[in-house]
Amino acid sequence: MCAPDDGLFYVDPSARVGMPRLIHRYEAIALASRCMLTAARRGDWDEVERLEGRCRALIEQLKAVAEFEQLDADEQRIRVKLLRDILADDAEMRMRAEPWLVQLERLIAHGAPRRPTG
Repeated sequence: MCAPDDGLFYVDPSARVGMPRLIHRYEAIALASRCMLTAARRGDWDEVERLEGRCRALIEQLKAVAEFEQLDADEQRIRVKLLRDILADDAEMRMRAEPWLVQLERLIAHGAPRRPTG
């Protein structure tokens, strides 16, 4: 279950003292993404929208910090896994938000019915 928004990692990107490491910011975004998916599965689209705003803020902070900090090799591997998880969450959320896409994919996969010529 996702915890309520406690402001974790929501700090001024220009304040360098005591800032979370860059990889922790990726982890925070992945957690917010997972919480968005949980809310989407419940059909709580207001919560999805609220968490989407949180993700945007976290991403902006990550961009600012990424200019000053680099990830080591282990952190790069973690980052790739987190990004894959985020993309998978996003894909499922899109399918839940736009069920007509599932129908379209089925039509494309199986071929659209052909009209009789005649």
